[in-house]
Amino acid sequence: MSVFSDDDIDLIAARSRALGDATRVRILGVLSRGEQAVGQIAEAAGTLQSTASKHLQVLFHAGLVQRRRDASTVIYWIATDRLVPWLRALAARPL
Repeated sequence: MSVFSDDDIDLIAARSRALGDATRVRILGVLSRGEQAVGQIAEAAGTLQSTASKHLQVLFHAGLVQRRRDASTVIYWIATDRLVPWLRALAARPL
């Protein structure tokens, strides 16, 4: 019997792909300070708003961030409080 179900494996792979880009990890670092609008995220991450939006879509579809619309502004935040400590663990040396 496998430790992970097929659904678990697919989810792990999708989330790993989402974290496989430095800009997306940088965006998660920005969001670790609290919810923010796309423009604020882009500025803090040092990227264009259109680029940030594309990366946020990937993170959203992987279930790593949540979003809501406030008039014409889209606000994003980290989906779970467990994500940032997990990212810090991945950055730890040695692992």
